[in-house]
Amino acid sequence: MPADQLISFGPYQLDRASGRLLRGGTNVPLRRKTFAVLEYLATRPGCLVAKHELLDAVWPATHVSPSVLAGCIRELRQALGDDARAARFIETAHRRGYRFIAASSASVAPLEDAAPRTVSRVLGREAELADLARRFAQAVAGVVERGRRESDARAGRGAARGPRRAPSRKREKGGGRRVR
Repeated sequence: MPADQLISFGPYQLDRASGRLLRGGTNVPLRRKTFAVLEYLATRPGCLVAKHELLDAVWPATHVSPSVLAGCIRELRQALGDDARAARFIETAHRRGYRFIAASSASVAPLEDAAPRTVSRVLGREAELADLARRFAQAVAGVVERGRRESDARAGRGAARGPRRAPSRKREKGGGRRVR
């Protein structure tokens, strides 16, 4: 088996060819997407991987919330016996992403070159469209939120005075004269 197919760190071995995480020859059960998150991070040791990059790599052409990624990281930490506060394997960069910090005993060859990549170049048109849809949804949510705040501000200002009405003018019966 090529060295880049087996990544050893701590008591674990990540067998990329068979899609399994092993501890002392025993399989550590992981969901497929959770394994994919670990594999993506482990092939980039020491590098900060942004949340959006992980989402695009593991869930291409699919819109998922960041909470799905957080759930995978939580599952990984539980399977590895890692603690977020005293991380040995996966470090969290608050609001930015994650970093694989375990010392690996084998050299790890990344799946792609180490240079930053664009979604459209690597993942194709579907991923590019998913990225555009995600950005559009964020923009729409921003516009809706801004409109709601402006509406609330207008309602707060107008409610204190009440609506403005033109003065009423009544006419007397038969005389045609105006009464004020």
